[in-house]
Amino acid sequence: MKKLKVAVTGGSGRIGGTVVEELVRRGHKVVNLDRRQADKPLAKFVFCDLTKREQVQTVFEQVEAVCHLGEIPGPWNHSPEEVFSTNTRIGSVVMQTAADLKLKRVIYTSTCQVYGPWGDPVIAPKALPVTEAHPLLPQNAYGLSKVANEQFAEFVARKYGLSIAIFRFPRVWNWDPAAFEDWQKRWLESETGPVEELGAYLIAQDAARAYACALERPRPGCEAYHFAAREALTFAPIRERLRVHHAGFPALPSDWPKFKCPLVCDKARAHLGWTPKWNLLDLYRKRFGKEPDGKVDGKAPAKGAPKRRRRGTVR
Repeated sequence: MKKLKVAVTGGSGRIGGTVVEELVRRGHKVVNLDRRQADKPLAKFVFCDLTKREQVQTVFEQVEAVCHLGEIPGPWNHSPEEVFSTNTRIGSVVMQTAADLKLKRVIYTSTCQVYGPWGDPVIAPKALPVTEAHPLLPQNAYGLSKVANEQFAEFVARKYGLSIAIFRFPRVWNWDPAAFEDWQKRWLESETGPVEELGAYLIAQDAARAYACALERPRPGCEAYHFAAREALTFAPIRERLRVHHAGFPALPSDWPKFKCPLVCDKARAHLGWTPKWNLLDLYRKRFGKEPDGKVDGKAPAKGAPKRRRRGTVR
C-alpha cells in the first residue's frame, strides 16, 4: 500500500493524538496542525489557526490527504454562537482548501449529536436501531454546526469531486483498552437503569484505526459512517432497558441480540473493512469468566464510578 502524506488537524487532542500515532505506526508521513504541541510529539508540528485559509493552505500544499478533527469538540464550554460560527468557519476553510488543491481524501469528524438522542438536550430517536439514514435533528449549536459542515462536505464532493468520509462518532474514550479496572467493573455493573446515548461508545484506538481504514480505502463522493463498540455499555439486555425506561422510544426488533449496540456500523465494515477490536463486555467476560447478568432496574450509578465527561467527538 502506498504511504500517504497526511495532515491531521487537531492532532494534539485526545483523539487526534491517537490518530497521529496510528498513522505514523502504519508508515504514513504525518503533519499535526494545532495551536499547541502534542504531549507526546510523534509527527511534525505546525502551529495553525484553522480559520485562516493562508495558514491552512501552506500546509495542505504539502500533503495528499486530511484527517480533520480540529473544531470545538462539544456544546458546553462556549456560547452557542461561538461554537456554530467557529466550527463552520473552520470546516469550510479546511474542506474548500482541500477541494481547490485536489487532495485525494478528506476525513471529516462529525458526531452522533446530529441525530438528537445524543448530547444535551436529547429527543427520542425516530427509529431503532440507528443507521446513517436516520434524520438529522440536532438539538444544540454544536450538532447544528456539524450538520452544516456535513452539508458543505456533500457540496464540495459533488462540485469538485473531493473524496470525503464523514465520521459520526458516539462518545469516544481514550482509556487503556487492554486494562479493566475496578471502577470500570463497578460502572459497568451499574448500567441497568435508564440508557444514556443508547449505550453507544468507542475506544480511541478503534477510532484511530477508522481514520487509517478510510484513508487507505478511498471511495468517490461523500459518505457518512458510524463507528462504535460491538456491544453497548450495559449490564442488562439493552432492548429491555430501553423498553422499561424510555417509553417514548421506538422498540428494538424482538430478536435484537442481548447486548448489541443500537448504533449500526455495517456500512463502515462493508466500505472500509473496519471492525471494532475493543469491547468492555468482552473484557468483563475475560476477567470473570461469565456473562453479564444484570436485571433491568432504576438504580443510580455505583459509588466510585466516574462522572461522565460531557464530550463531543473530537478532542
